Amino acid sequence: MSHTLTQVIVTRILVVEDDRDEAEFLKKFLGEHGYEVQVARDAGQAHSAFIMNPPDFVLLDAILPNDVSGFEVCDRMKQSHAETPIVFLSGIELEDARDLALRVGADGYLLKPYDPNELLVMIRETADRVWQQVHLNADEAKSERVRFDCGECGRKLKVKGSHRGQRMNCPQCGASLTVPRRD
Repeated sequence: MSHTLTQVIVTRILVVEDDRDEAEFLKKFLGEHGYEVQVARDAGQAHSAFIMNPPDFVLLDAILPNDVSGFEVCDRMKQSHAETPIVFLSGIELEDARDLALRVGADGYLLKPYDPNELLVMIRETADRVWQQVHLNADEAKSERVRFDCGECGRKLKVKGSHRGQRMNCPQCGASLTVPRRD
């Protein structure tokens, strides 16, 4: 992807991380690279920070305290602000975790430990990609069809792209489903 002009400028990053050392490292490192960083240590703080001072970008740990996972936090954030890029920083190396992150709307997944310079590149590239998806492909995305299977009965379903992230019931078995945000 060539960057003759950056489509989006990221200034405010919300870091959702319960490990104090990791959170402080990210705040200092990203601050040194010109970002304004707010740290939330759990889902409640993340929700408050996200609503009261909406960030341009979110870095999110998958495992959080108090029985609310990063996956749930991501899903809630994407339901209210689908255009905000969210990247998971996680120590969970399982493919199922990556798949779940994508299903709840995450725009990226970086495995801990990571190269801090790789994180900087990922922030820029992800922000640009999400901006382009939201602003340049919006009409195309709404007209496309989303194809997915019911997790209960296996029926193949097809709905409008504008229904991404919304809840529905399977017409065959009645199971409650969420239309995938990504294919």
